[in-house]
Amino acid sequence: MTGAQQQVSTWSHIARKAARPRPGRHTFSGYVHFVITTGVPVMRKLFIVLVAAAAIVLPMQGAEAATAYTVTASVSTSSVDLGKSFVLSGTVSPSAKGKTVKIQRQYAGGSWTTIVTKTLSSTSKYSVKITPSKGGPTKYRAVKAASSTRAQGISSSRTVKVYRWLYLTGLPGTYTPPTIYRGYMYVKGTQFAHSLSIKQGEYADWNLAGKGCNRLKVYIGIDDDSVSGTTGTSYITNGGLDVLNAENTLEKNQSARYVLVSLATTTIRFLPGLNSSDLSTAWMGYGSPQVHCAA
Repeated sequence: MTGAQQQVSTWSHIARKAARPRPGRHTFSGYVHFVITTGVPVMRKLFIVLVAAAAIVLPMQGAEAATAYTVTASVSTSSVDLGKSFVLSGTVSPSAKGKTVKIQRQYAGGSWTTIVTKTLSSTSKYSVKITPSKGGPTKYRAVKAASSTRAQGISSSRTVKVYRWLYLTGLPGTYTPPTIYRGYMYVKGTQFAHSLSIKQGEYADWNLAGKGCNRLKVYIGIDDDSVSGTTGTSYITNGGLDVLNAENTLEKNQSARYVLVSLATTTIRFLPGLNSSDLSTAWMGYGSPQVHCAA
């Protein structure tokens, strides 16, 4: 470095005119440290100052968050039986045709899990057929990954109640005396599994709170092990109200009657009304009782 050229280290204050800020612009005010070599043309000095200022202003502009994709989702039904299918569909905007979305599922109390990936159509739409493999309320959603210009987009979740038939004999009863027979039962030679045979003066109760049950199906009839001449009426109550009160008296050697009833509350009771020459050997049969529950 010659005697005519010396480095001078200094701090200079750079500020824009304190005018009213315009939308989308940043007002910069601060100090910039730069080194000027004396003897260098003025334009070069100005260039050094502007580069230093830009290094501070540009990161501020890049920090603005990108707008997310908008993702919609809808389901073809709000409830479905286990083993049956429904359709989840929706759109992504702005258009992301040819790209993919992840379809995710969440069980009650669980985390989101990707179950399938679908490619968006030429109109940026997706549609997927889903067959649930587990009962209970289940949430579904669609997720579009971020791109170079857009942030990740997540649809609103959609809940589908998945129902399944559960045997009552497999659920804890609130009152089921040990004298009530549980297991296989025969009515006019027809076998019914997961059944109950109940004597006169006995009954069986269940409380299905939290299981979301809405229907009950059962076969009723006089158990083949009953003494000859046994007749009776089968009562089923739901929340203390009769949902079944057989109008015709049931008789031994009569085919079992199929019953399907709606449930309005969570409590169920099976209560027989038997007539027999020997009530100690007479049973009302409730064949394969099942409840339709979203649990």
